[in-house]
Amino acid sequence: MSEKYNIEELIIRYLQQDINEEELLYLESWLEEDAEHRVSFFELKNISDSSRMSFLRREDICEGSWKRMKTRLKSDRDRSTKAFNLPAFLQVPFLNYMKYIAVAIIAIGIGWGMNRLQWKKNQSDSIDNRMTYNEIHIQKGGRANTLILSDGSKVILNAATSFKYPSSFNKKERQVYLDGEAYFEVAKDTARPFIVKLHKQDITVLGTKFNVQAYDNEPYSIITLLSGRIKLEAFDEFGESTGYKYLSPHQQAISENKTGSVSLVKVDTSLVNSWINGEYKFKDEPLASIAKRLEKYYDVRIHIDDERLQNVRYTGTFLLDQDILEVFRIIDYEKQFTFKKVRKDIFVTSR
Repeated sequence: MSEKYNIEELIIRYLQQDINEEELLYLESWLEEDAEHRVSFFELKNISDSSRMSFLRREDICEGSWKRMKTRLKSDRDRSTKAFNLPAFLQVPFLNYMKYIAVAIIAIGIGWGMNRLQWKKNQSDSIDNRMTYNEIHIQKGGRANTLILSDGSKVILNAATSFKYPSSFNKKERQVYLDGEAYFEVAKDTARPFIVKLHKQDITVLGTKFNVQAYDNEPYSIITLLSGRIKLEAFDEFGESTGYKYLSPHQQAISENKTGSVSLVKVDTSLVNSWINGEYKFKDEPLASIAKRLEKYYDVRIHIDDERLQNVRYTGTFLLDQDILEVFRIIDYEKQFTFKKVRKDIFVTSR
């Protein structure tokens, strides 16, 4: 990888929230090109957690504050009852490794919604109470945001999505929590299954690519497998398991959240995950279903007054940076309805 940017400077800019999209993509590529980069990051993340460096603030990032931060770190470590030794490859000047700590777990906004990424850290109620979890919330109107997990797995989050994951996985399994839509590229690890916990389903994989659409306020969850193999366990409204289904590539599972019933169909996977490339593709899809997606992509409320119109099916493609009214003009090429936008409401009426 050519040295187009100075990595240390990029990390400082990331900490200062003063980094552009091209620089973010470069930083993600640097993380992905070598496993040693990721190993170093997560060793440093553990050091950060042990040292309770949660007090990192914007004003602490400037060069003049490094000495003061070093003193504070040493004080915290002296008071800690947990002793540890730095691995040999991490025995570097404090300035260097401090610059890397905050990007050990890095979420990179690939599109237009970088400023919508909100980070929140909390303690999980998992079996291992010492495990530290992170939460990411992508608001309505946000765009695809990429996250690299500690095992090297890649997760891309869609609009109106919440995702919870540990700073580092334990030795038995890799478990994460999702409410919304996400695309996964799971790093293969036969010793530790990767489990995605939804509200009414569990997905278990070892290494694969798949898309999940599972919003808590919708009646169905939709899981689409692109490659590999996954096991889907569904639950009814009382939390009772209704059984397992195994998915093969290009299969889609539609799971009813109330009853736990699951049906499998063959699909064109290029339509399912087009959103990760900034597109929305739909084929023979009812207008009501298209409207639900548009509400999340554009943070609007869409009102369709005619039930017959809700069931009219459309096929098309548009870019997610197109204006919402332009999108409706594309859909309505046959002039079957009129539409009007009033603030965040769009009213669709039959002609």
